[in-house]
Order: sequence, then structure tokens, then C-alpha cells
Amino acid sequence: MREVFLLWRSHCGRASPFGTTAPTHAKSAERKLQGGGKGGQVKVPSPKSKNEWKPLGLLMSKVQDLYTTVRDTLGGMGIGMDIIPWLAGDGKKSLVEKLKALGTEFKNTQRIRLTGNKNLIWVNLDAPLKLPFDGAEPKPDQNAPSGWVKVELKKGSLYVDGKKIVAHLDEGQKDGKVMQGHKLAEALTGKSVEHPNILDALLELPHLVPDELKKDGLGRTIYLYFWAVKFRDRDGGLYVRYGCWDGGAYRSDFRWLDGHWGGQGPAAVRAS
Repeated sequence: MREVFLLWRSHCGRASPFGTTAPTHAKSAERKLQGGGKGGQVKVPSPKSKNEWKPLGLLMSKVQDLYTTVRDTLGGMGIGMDIIPWLAGDGKKSLVEKLKALGTEFKNTQRIRLTGNKNLIWVNLDAPLKLPFDGAEPKPDQNAPSGWVKVELKKGSLYVDGKKIVAHLDEGQKDGKVMQGHKLAEALTGKSVEHPNILDALLELPHLVPDELKKDGLGRTIYLYFWAVKFRDRDGGLYVRYGCWDGGAYRSDFRWLDGHWGGQGPAAVRAS
């Protein structure tokens, strides 16, 4: 399996260095039912008008699914509609407690919470991780950040909980030097390296990626690594995910720690 990963190719462009109206003639009796006007012509809903109904259709579909789940679950226990008055009365307290628990569980699965400001979102670092490949086992750092954090683009920079995200290079990556991934991971110990759930938020909302995290001072693509969580394959190899700007979009891939990191592979770090 490792051999396959060694031949990986970056999604960042190259191998990484590290209403219409239709007339319808109706009979006079049909005209009244259809609301037809002069000459019996009626307007057929435009595609836009039909699309506006889609959210309602989706909602009704989900309500039907919910009804089926409740019916089959309670019906399978021999419970009928007589439970409804009980839920509205003596069982209301228990129902509210269980709904709150379900609400909390649901919120914990949500990765992004939008706000009225397009440049400000909330990201849940405890939400389920997106795996870079099948069978990947997440290995969060001992001091990996957690909980909901505020992510904001302001004045051309990205901030997480008020701290600027910088593209950090270790000394061993500067001036043309390269550093083996495992040694770089050790060098990053104690630094506020960023979480891959932030990467996934940027992938979903790429307008939040500032120019300073797209290209470096030499005009080269930045491969920004999110070291707070590594991923292990079935052979024990470790990998880390990164994001990069390519072709007008933010893209993601991953890299084996046995490889080497140079000046285009900084870590996403919260400035102190």
C-alpha cells in the first residue's frame, strides 16, 4: 500500500515537491378551474418557479422519513397514537430531555456554522474528521485544539479565535534546505499547529483563503500543512493533510512523513 502512496500525485496542478410561457388552449369549463385568461391561455410554471418549490419538497420528504421511523419504532413496540397525549402531558419532561440530548449530539456532528458575515464562520474541531484515504486512522496530537472556534478573514489575513494564521517554516526548510517529515513533526512540537477541520472549512468556503496563504514571496504555490492531526495507514505509515490554491480553487491532498519538506511546505500555525 505504501508503494501506492509514494506515487501520489497532487491535486494542486502537478506532483508536489513534498421562465418560459407556453399557450395552452382549454375548454371554457377547464378555463375556470385552471385560472385561464382570455383565449384560454394559461401560464406553465417556469423552471425557476418550479425550483423555488424544491426546498418544500425536500422538507416534506424528510418529514415523511421521520414519520416512518417513529411509526416503525413505536409500532414495533405495540405503541399506537395514544402516546401523543402522554408526550404532551406527563411524558413532556422526558421528551424535552431526550430532544436536548439529540440536539447536542447533532450539533457535535456539524463542522461549520455560518453567520450573517460571509467572512466569519464558526468551525467545530470536534466534528468527525474527513479521512484522506480509505482505512486512514486519525492520530490527533496530544495538544490538538478542540471545540468550536471562530474563523475570520479580515484585512487580508485569516484569524482563528483572534489569532492570525501564519505559514510557518522551520529553519531546516529555509534557504533551499529540506527537512524530513518526522523531524519536522518533532520541531513543530509545542507550536499551535492548525486542525484539518479548518482546512475542510476553507475547501468549502474558499473565499476565506487570503492571498498571503496562496503564494509565497517568490510567487510559488504554498502547500499549507495542518499538522494537528496525522493519519496512519495499515502499514504504520504516517501522513498529514495540506491545502493549496490551484486553478482558481482551493484543493487538498496528503503527504507521507517519510518525505521531505522544503520552503513551499509551511505549517499552518496560530501566531502567538
